Amino acid sequence: MSSLLSLLTTTALLVSSAAAQAQIPAFGQCGGLTYTGSTTCVAGTFCQWDSDFFSQCVPGTAPPPFAGPINFWFPFGDSYTSTTFNASSVLPNIHNPFGNPPFPGFTGGGGENYVGYDTETFNKSVIFTYNYAFGGATINASLVAPFEPTVLSLIDQVNEFLTGGVAGKPATTPWTSGNALFSVWIGVNDMAGSYFEPGDRGAFADTLLDEYFALMQKLVRDFVSFSNTFSSCPHSSTAVGARNFLFLNVPRVDLTPLIIQEGASAQALLKSVIADFNTRLASRVASFKASNAGVTTWLWDSNSVFTTILSAPTQFGFVDAVSFGGTGDFWGNNFHPSQAAHQIFAQDIATLMAGSLWF
Repeated sequence: MSSLLSLLTTTALLVSSAAAQAQIPAFGQCGGLTYTGSTTCVAGTFCQWDSDFFSQCVPGTAPPPFAGPINFWFPFGDSYTSTTFNASSVLPNIHNPFGNPPFPGFTGGGGENYVGYDTETFNKSVIFTYNYAFGGATINASLVAPFEPTVLSLIDQVNEFLTGGVAGKPATTPWTSGNALFSVWIGVNDMAGSYFEPGDRGAFADTLLDEYFALMQKLVRDFVSFSNTFSSCPHSSTAVGARNFLFLNVPRVDLTPLIIQEGASAQALLKSVIADFNTRLASRVASFKASNAGVTTWLWDSNSVFTTILSAPTQFGFVDAVSFGGTGDFWGNNFHPSQAAHQIFAQDIATLMAGSLWF
């Protein structure tokens, strides 16, 4: 006679087996982010993805899986780039290359931004985009304080990439040095938040850029060292392997409706500070490429693009250079470009990088 414990164990196994083999009827749920039930559909149906949160059994035969190729994009920056991506939530996938939030995400100007357009429209390959940019970001929060202490600086963003598991090229994110693009559009808040400060502005720009390119060097190769008296290898290093970099310079935020309110002298000073920073940035990009064999760089001149459009806004389909928040406006609000403006940016970036894996 079986013991009670044996009987209970056998019963549990049978229940577990039955649950595992249970077949979902047509139009029943078979998947989703929080779904824990069976994923087996009845004969004649297959489990069709509807969203990251819901899949259901539908009549027919499952299409063949996507065979690739898939390329990767890791943007860093501020609200001109951010889509409020969370690396701990749903990751980019063939159904949603944006991951989370659902496309187009939440952007500074409302609607789609250039990252969305270049991920979904102006690309020549499937791109999985992990957008680490954070609204309000500065390069280093201790040098230029963001509007809130919870804002992730460029330092924080890069460290999130390096320590969050993605840098190690896991099975969920199998990027390579050849198929991964790293981009940075930062400096809007650094310039707007410090242009009025006294002191040598050129020297301060160099201090910011020292921080900036130290981070870029970590993406090329991030060294992790330790001492171990019991090991014959006292030091170990981890090669991150970033090789393709898109840099975007600081745009004409002196022409934003917000800064216009500060007056002509403030505008002129900010314009001058931005121009100096961008000149130094271009030099740093050239030096960075020269000192890292195998690295490819692109530099998108957002400053010139803004100048061109805002000098003749009607030629680009905009009402004028200062209105914001309405249909036909260049500005989505008093500090951020609109969706229509971002579409132009995305097309121009795709043209700049034409012939690359991504565009």
